[in-house]
Amino acid sequence: MFLGIVMGLLCAICWAVGSVSIRNLARKLDPFTLNAPRTLAGGLLTIGLLLVTGRTSQLVSITPDKLFYLVASIVVSSVIGDAFYVASIARIGVSRTIPIANAYPALTLILGLIFLHEQLTWPLVLGLLLVTAGIFLVSRQPSGSEEGSAPKAPGFPYAAAAAVFWAAGMIMVAPGLQGVDALAASAVRTPALSLILWLIVLVRRSYRQLAGLTRREWVTLIAGGAIGWGLGNLFFVQAVSILGPTRASILASTPPLFALPLSVLWFKEKPGRAIIGGTVLAVIGIAIIS
Repeated sequence: MFLGIVMGLLCAICWAVGSVSIRNLARKLDPFTLNAPRTLAGGLLTIGLLLVTGRTSQLVSITPDKLFYLVASIVVSSVIGDAFYVASIARIGVSRTIPIANAYPALTLILGLIFLHEQLTWPLVLGLLLVTAGIFLVSRQPSGSEEGSAPKAPGFPYAAAAAVFWAAGMIMVAPGLQGVDALAASAVRTPALSLILWLIVLVRRSYRQLAGLTRREWVTLIAGGAIGWGLGNLFFVQAVSILGPTRASILASTPPLFALPLSVLWFKEKPGRAIIGGTVLAVIGIAIIS
């Protein structure tokens, strides 16, 4: 249990670093073009780790049905969900987007009530109310600028859609991880996602956007991808394997605790009291749900 908690928190830290690092790039690249090289970096890292640790034999445990769940879950959460997520960051910033999108553990539990017939409890109700209140505070448009300039377009629907698809992906990933090594699963999921994203980029011919990136932006893109998509997803899979999807999703939803100070330090964002208060309420609500 302790190892699972550590893996979940390490996942949250990696995802927070990856999210904050793409703040400026999200304004220059569309979500698919942004994530294609990032997932490639993360996929190559996980494959390299699989080879170095000599665990390639673990791939045989991934049967066709488990392969379907592993790939389908990351397509739902990371192709569709992350597209909305990146679009939201470009519109309303990191400090607003992450708390809204990271309400997905509450949605995961709702889906569990519907599809898995889980029991409704008072902590669940209270947690959902706190998460909803936090989302309202974070998504409320301020009268003045809180991030250096007012949002150019409403981003709340995008962040909320990301939460929905992330929750659906969380429900789907668990069956694919049963009896499967976490590193082997990661070495399949992330490269498969990268392949899908690159196909989308090639079809849309949006790869031309990458030609305008500076060397520093390429370093940020690759490093952020290796941390977020490589290490972050590896820690995530390990957390789900140890703790199960519900507890893992709660721990993985804590990037607000790390991204908020990072966005202030790196990009001089100025989150107001409403954003800070909403973040606190959302995190407390998610903790109560657990």
